[in-house]
Amino acid sequence: MSPALSTFGAAGSMAGYLYQVRIALLWSIRRSRVGDFTVSIETLDDVSFEVSGKADAVLQTKHSLNAVANLTDLSSEVWKTLRIWLVGLASGEIPLETARFLITTADAPAGSACAALGVEGAGRDVAEAAKLLKQAAITSSNTELKEAFEAYLGLEEAEREALLGRVYVLPSQPDVAAIEAQLQSELYHVSLHHQDLSVQMLEGWWFRRVLDELVQPAGGIPRAEIDAQITEIQESLKPNSLPIDNELDALMVALEQLPEFASRPFYKQVELVGGSQLRIRNAITSYLQAFRQRSAWARDDLLFDADLQKYDQRLHTEWELQFAQACDELGAGASEDAMARAGRAILKWAEDAHVPIRSGVNVPWVCRGSLHMLAEDLRLGWHPEFQARLQAALSESGKGCVA
Repeated sequence: MSPALSTFGAAGSMAGYLYQVRIALLWSIRRSRVGDFTVSIETLDDVSFEVSGKADAVLQTKHSLNAVANLTDLSSEVWKTLRIWLVGLASGEIPLETARFLITTADAPAGSACAALGVEGAGRDVAEAAKLLKQAAITSSNTELKEAFEAYLGLEEAEREALLGRVYVLPSQPDVAAIEAQLQSELYHVSLHHQDLSVQMLEGWWFRRVLDELVQPAGGIPRAEIDAQITEIQESLKPNSLPIDNELDALMVALEQLPEFASRPFYKQVELVGGSQLRIRNAITSYLQAFRQRSAWARDDLLFDADLQKYDQRLHTEWELQFAQACDELGAGASEDAMARAGRAILKWAEDAHVPIRSGVNVPWVCRGSLHMLAEDLRLGWHPEFQARLQAALSESGKGCVA
């Protein structure tokens, strides 16, 4: 019988990797309230925290899609973890005094070594855990774990207890999906209405940052960088501000993409006053930035239609003043060249204008792009006769216009 495609699935492994990255973020937020550190992934362990260049805590994360997974004394997860820590101890990379955490979604049965290695408090019994693990190592016939058994039994009894004295098992932890609720509760300083969004923003940054560190290691991610990102998100979600998408902020349309927009009214508006290809490119870039950012704010309930309409009306009022002044200066019977110059002056005003949608939003492309959005709808324009000329041009092209 041929195997099914599901045989090759990697859902469990993928969930495990995502769990590892999320745990690293969760623990980093919690540790940031205690002191300084640098966090790394896939260096000394799944997750490691260093203080002043020395390993302060290492984490092994174990995620199981099997709801009934257990950490028995013969569990391969337990012994593979111990094997890693024993190698680190022997090499000196993970000193004896380093705290070692096994964080897992599996249960630790009562009476097991893992149950005896819980966090400080009732039920923690290092000597009992050492005895149970010794018994398991002596009696097991599991050849896959032979090296781990031998390494553990190779320690003196006092050495085993000293090692396990810095081992903490955290069983029955929330799975990779449920961690989101914990992250939300840790970001308690953000408005309850925006806690889910704050987690999305923080994780979006975190996953990119972890990927950068994995591809080009730079010694880990410092606490200060994490704190700064949390503060930035917190500030962006205050009533007088809005979060800015960093990818949109870095957007720049390529010159070869310009023909794709040649039939759009806002493109023709710049073209009508003799704007250069570079100015057209900047108009397209600003338009896309503002359109996508405003849509994101609306989707996240950070702005509503009424807010956007009010902002657009403010922009229209400011444009109307500039437009009226330019037309008055031209007077009747102005030449084509004079009208084009006047139009470019109004366009320059739109490119330089700073009418913030909220006082804490300082990126210029929100205002500039919103003006081009209004130009797209022919609610405003740059050429003194933009309405009549664009109506004719768009009718000829079969596009029509938006009222």
